[in-house]
Amino acid sequence: MRVPCRAILASLWLSVAVASLHAEVPSSPAVAATAEESADPAQVVTQHEGRFGGVDVRYVATAGLTPIFDDDGKPEAKIFSVAYTAKVKDPGRRPVTFLFNGGPGSASFWIQMGALGPRIIALDGPAGRGDLSSPGAALVDNPDALLDISDLVFIDPVGTGYSHAVGAKKNDDFYKISTDGSSVAKFIRTWLTENKRWQSPRFVGGESYGTIRTAMIVDDDAFMTFNGAILISQGLDWGTVMMPPGYDRGYELFLPSYSAAAWFYHRFGGQHAGSVADAVAESEAFASRDYTAALSQGSHLDAAERDRVAARLAKLTGIPEDEWVRSNLRIAPDTFRRLLLRDQGVRIARFDARYTTGSASVFDPQETFDPSLSAAGLPYLNAMRGYLGTELQVKATRPYVGVLPGDWTYDLDNGAFVNPAPKIGAAMTRNPGMHLFVASGYYDFSSPVSSAQYNIGHAGIPTDRVDMKYYPTGHMMYLEPEYRQHLLSDMRSFIVKTMSDEAGK
Repeated sequence: MRVPCRAILASLWLSVAVASLHAEVPSSPAVAATAEESADPAQVVTQHEGRFGGVDVRYVATAGLTPIFDDDGKPEAKIFSVAYTAKVKDPGRRPVTFLFNGGPGSASFWIQMGALGPRIIALDGPAGRGDLSSPGAALVDNPDALLDISDLVFIDPVGTGYSHAVGAKKNDDFYKISTDGSSVAKFIRTWLTENKRWQSPRFVGGESYGTIRTAMIVDDDAFMTFNGAILISQGLDWGTVMMPPGYDRGYELFLPSYSAAAWFYHRFGGQHAGSVADAVAESEAFASRDYTAALSQGSHLDAAERDRVAARLAKLTGIPEDEWVRSNLRIAPDTFRRLLLRDQGVRIARFDARYTTGSASVFDPQETFDPSLSAAGLPYLNAMRGYLGTELQVKATRPYVGVLPGDWTYDLDNGAFVNPAPKIGAAMTRNPGMHLFVASGYYDFSSPVSSAQYNIGHAGIPTDRVDMKYYPTGHMMYLEPEYRQHLLSDMRSFIVKTMSDEAGK
């Protein structure tokens, strides 16, 4: 099916507020391919050094395009990447981690400039002051980057960054789940071949929609296995976040996120309010029993039980009891975000509920602007464009594309909703040495924490090889130095433990 990009971005990962992150795209695909190829930046190799994880590392940064080919050997695209590889005696045995963002249709500048790259922009998150969307933030060294234990390769899917289709292919051909996933898998196979790294332990990970891409990649080729997969703010099973009439699972799984936001704004009235984790746990217990039982009865639920459940929901969410009754015990996430702080004239953000914005009906009548998104995306993209041209010495005559402006085709589903989570279960079953790392933020209204728990538990994934971590943050849990350090520390421990477990077998 082909779904309008704006509708999907408004309800799941990105917001139309990031339209400014993409460059102009020529209207003629044939002309676009010719113009892009003639303006391709040459591959550049630069030498660097830094201290990561307490270890001094000399490393090489390689920025450039890698061609991929179809089954007949014809070129179909060139994919841009930035690879950071340590200068060691035996690189063929050193782990390598492939990383990308989501969107769908976003370049990898978010996690490269915000979290995992050796040089990043250090934001202050919702506690920060000033206009964080303006250019000018300074690049700083990132001592938490994983270069002490793994090489890092940041990938820009076709149409993003400097990546583009070639030959008879158009960029649009890659704007769907299947071809996007297979193209990045082809890039990884090509990179491993060109760099003689097939014996290197390998990890692959993505953020947001990038977790769908990760699922596609680990199941793309039975002869390209991985030691581990990394899911940051997973969004695998859409049946857990969408709420078409008659389907209540999304309401149940979003309730703990409502409680997290209520706790943050001091409107949580539950029994366990010592921490956001306590509030979420209390809400999850109620959602899995009483709330689920009430919703399952539909219109057969009697008034007394409805009122009892509504009273409890009011305590857990800060939304008045009569509002829950009026909404038939079903308040959608976007509605909740408008209601929670309505008395203050603001609504909370989708990607990180700790951010707020006022009503702006003049330019944003559909309330699609998300302050938590622009506060991060715009400075990160400005930094990426500058970093490529200065420190990495990439010479380009066209802008680096941050986010695609076009539609996306969701051509994979489980008979009802998009859900590639079982592909991870299949890959881990075929490869008993593969492990999974899942990171979720309590204040994320795009990929709720309870959705992550549900998805991993219903996909045939061996849970004894899963490491699930939760943070008092939103979708981009690396916005603040403290939680960026926690995230990278947990990822470092995951990779080290995975390698240790493999060595011990």
